[in-house]
Amino acid sequence: MNNYAVILTVFLIPMLVLSAFAEQKTAGTDSERSTAQQQTMPLDEYLDKSGEEWFLTGKKDYAVQAMMVSKETSFHNEPEAADYTVSDDGMTIVLRGTAGEMWASKLPQVISSYTKPDGSEISKSDFEKKDTFIDLITKPRPDMNFAMHVPCDISVIVETVWGDILHTNLPDVPHGNRDYLICRKGDDGEPDLSDVWVLNGILFPETYDTTNIPKNGETASD
Repeated sequence: MNNYAVILTVFLIPMLVLSAFAEQKTAGTDSERSTAQQQTMPLDEYLDKSGEEWFLTGKKDYAVQAMMVSKETSFHNEPEAADYTVSDDGMTIVLRGTAGEMWASKLPQVISSYTKPDGSEISKSDFEKKDTFIDLITKPRPDMNFAMHVPCDISVIVETVWGDILHTNLPDVPHGNRDYLICRKGDDGEPDLSDVWVLNGILFPETYDTTNIPKNGETASD
């Protein structure tokens, strides 16, 4: 990806996705309006009772931004309806995604998942200037994840391995037709259920491959 393409990706994709969020907030969907009758259940119960199947997917090539902070910093992630607080510990990275959403990750995971726009590897020294975002590009990983869709009338509670509690399809959070559960593909080629997280339905087609998505799991743009 050349520098011009990176610049277009950094600026145009967030604008398009934010526009989708704005439309969802203004108009809503029939599915979102049904949340008055929404069921809430833990992940294990949903996996046991839903009858939904995991489908193979993987991260696409897209731009994000990342930084370290110089002091304790809190922020809200609207697509996840989650709050994060990070500190200047030399290991925590704040990432900003395609819709301006922010989340936290550890340096080793960032190094393994992203590169600089020119394709070179990331190091801790790239974050010496704190409180300043730098541009990164994902390492595309076809068929390295599994995903499962969750209908809007169900809110699944997911306790992540990093200690956060996430919910699918929360009311008042734009998510398109449905949210998604994501996990890694294990060494045995099966879903690794020890590490499951939630991805907003609007963001899914922007960041993950939709080739194998079931017909009943159309993306928000379908």
